[in-house]
Amino acid sequence: MSCASVFTASSYSFILSISEEEARVKALNEYLSTRSYIQGFTFSHADVEVFRKFSGPPVDQYFHVVRWYRHIEAIYDGSSEKNDPCKLQTSKGKRMQPPWTPPEGTKHSRLCLYNSLTRNKVTK
Repeated sequence: MSCASVFTASSYSFILSISEEEARVKALNEYLSTRSYIQGFTFSHADVEVFRKFSGPPVDQYFHVVRWYRHIEAIYDGSSEKNDPCKLQTSKGKRMQPPWTPPEGTKHSRLCLYNSLTRNKVTK
């Protein structure tokens, strides 16, 4: 299997199968030259899986790996245990606004609108 066919597929398993760290970092640098993340367009478990393979920060010679490593290190909780679940430090989530209630001791006001064509008062 040629390197070109491996890189066109969105599979990253070939990186995990490389046992020698120097060769793995070199392959990962080539893989990350066109990507921000290992799989997809956001931080995922694939990034965590590859991140956990590192014994420490990569050497500065591999620019793309260093960029990716620093980014993942900043958003990942840093747990290096292989069996620990991934804990993401993201600010995104479903945002809910609490239902509005008038302050205690005040009357619930009625909304009064005016129709712009007839100037008649419409009460809801």
